[in-house]
Amino acid sequence: MDNSDTDQLVSATRYHARTCHVRHRISPHSLDFSRYPQPFKRYEFLNETQMVRDMAGSELSVCDALDREPSDISRVDFKKICRILSLCYGVTLADRSRGILFRSVPSAGGLYPCQLYLSVTDIPDIETGLYYCDTVQGLLGKINTRPLDMKKILPAPTPAGAYLVITGVFYHSAWKYRERAFRYLLLDAGHLAESVMLAARAEDIGAGAGYDFDDQQLLKGLDLDVSCEVPLACLFLGSGNVREDGADTQPSQPVRPVPEPFAPVRYEILEKAFKTGSFVVQSRVPDEIPRVFQHRPSEIIPLPASDFCPEVSFRNAVTNRRSRRNFSKHELPGAVWAAFFRQIFSGIFSDHIPEETGAAAKNFLVPAMICQNLEGLADGLYTLSPNGSQLECMHSGSLANALARVCLDQAWISRASVNFLFLADLGAVESALGSRGYRHVMMHAGRAGQRIYLAAEAFDLGCCGVGAMYDTEAAELLALKTGSVLLYAVAAGPVKKKGTMP
Repeated sequence: MDNSDTDQLVSATRYHARTCHVRHRISPHSLDFSRYPQPFKRYEFLNETQMVRDMAGSELSVCDALDREPSDISRVDFKKICRILSLCYGVTLADRSRGILFRSVPSAGGLYPCQLYLSVTDIPDIETGLYYCDTVQGLLGKINTRPLDMKKILPAPTPAGAYLVITGVFYHSAWKYRERAFRYLLLDAGHLAESVMLAARAEDIGAGAGYDFDDQQLLKGLDLDVSCEVPLACLFLGSGNVREDGADTQPSQPVRPVPEPFAPVRYEILEKAFKTGSFVVQSRVPDEIPRVFQHRPSEIIPLPASDFCPEVSFRNAVTNRRSRRNFSKHELPGAVWAAFFRQIFSGIFSDHIPEETGAAAKNFLVPAMICQNLEGLADGLYTLSPNGSQLECMHSGSLANALARVCLDQAWISRASVNFLFLADLGAVESALGSRGYRHVMMHAGRAGQRIYLAAEAFDLGCCGVGAMYDTEAAELLALKTGSVLLYAVAAGPVKKKGTMP
């Protein structure tokens, strides 16, 4: 992309179009491992607190965690904060021979560009202030004596004991993905946001997510350079209070991170893509999801009832979760795949709670599935009805081989029983929500992807997300309307053996 293209970037939709992959036109790119991104930021902390590694807590199953209503009344404490942080973003396995740290969430390329900051407002056993969460080394480092001023950051902040902010470091993803890095930052942030929500539920802690914060106030509060690191989601944890103006009697004492050992490569388009969404549009969300396909469904099929529910603990699923893609073509029993679908979509696309899942995103993101080898269901492309009770057949016959070609010729995709697809009409998103709506739908796709990963672990299935595709070919394959795009794909199904990736 040349500078003239970047100068014309006026919306997130245009960013998405400008960063499309085109077959035979992806420029070569060698990875410089001498400049590999650091796994965490370094600060000269005001003080450090080691996280409690005691994971003895709720023995909630994965199914219960995915179905469970959030707690209305709950109070978070230090031990629960530590468990939530460990469950949502902790290191679950260190493969020192390859220098890989597996974590409880997947990340594009295993790069983990997201960072966590904890603003403590009302937790008895943690000092009030702002903390950087280093879940790799297992510590909370205080970086400001004052917590974030949530009344300046959110239009109507939910009273909470603590607020957790997810940010993305451009270079940590751009090291491999260059101009497309903002796409992966948003998907990764969505995975992490859902991971936080589910971990909070497992600890019986109320939680919610907010995407429509004041960018400038949050950048200022976290002392971030917008060309390097940007805020993507703000979550609240537990009951508590929003601090009143003037409640801080001591001066702000921020500390800055230790500079990286080398100057990161910067891509101007990433900063501009973020800034196009800085304006929050308060617009009415349509009652009906905008159509993304050129044609209507040929058949409506009720989603089969199933009470199958494997008793796999949420903690074990988080610990054992890996990207597994050595798929086999064994038929998946009807009771299994029906329960699998329900576990994923319940509470995030149907019967949603606005503060839980982002009402705006839910109304624009369309889930679809390319299915094969599912007992009682013909191979084909299906969408899920808005109420989650029916499958709508959009194409008969398997498209798995064609999807594999579209997704950069990755043959393993063709063997998955289900390729979950997340689609959106970006024009409709932007018309209703402005450029910021792009963040909503991309992060919501990531959130759904996290549920697929954990449900797959519970059902003893493999799972692997795919963010790279020849975008125009994908739209043509799926017969999408002009302006509608494939944002994310997640393959799942039985595996031959558990070969792993980050």
